[in-house]
Amino acid sequence: MRANASGFGLWERVVGASTVLELFGEIDIEARIALGPAVERLIDREAPDVVVDLRPVTFLDAGGLRLLIAVKDAVTARGGTLRVVRGAPGVMRLFRLANLESAFVLLDRVPAPLSDAHHSPGPAPPGDLLPYSARGGREACGDA
Repeated sequence: MRANASGFGLWERVVGASTVLELFGEIDIEARIALGPAVERLIDREAPDVVVDLRPVTFLDAGGLRLLIAVKDAVTARGGTLRVVRGAPGVMRLFRLANLESAFVLLDRVPAPLSDAHHSPGPAPPGDLLPYSARGGREACGDA
């Protein structure tokens, strides 16, 4: 999956005990509703270590912030840690306006042990990542 009709999506990869969730496209109320259940399933374990990468996000509104807050609450309730990789200036502006910068551990990049050196952020990751579409389900990767 390179993109979907709704203009948003989620790529997930597991590296050791950590989960990297890469959101892309327009993360709004529609994305929150569609992706929320998938994200909940992906972090449903004890003490999850989760990194949410916002670099490929082109738009974020209050619905997107609610999705991130829900992820933070779920990870914290399970005794885990959440780190968020900063997105574009327009995306991060909303964090400032909502006074949420201090509510998240913000990073400039995905930590080296968790990064995928062969992958630049965006909607066309390599085949080992698992895509979730706006329809809320896992779609087959190119090789499957």
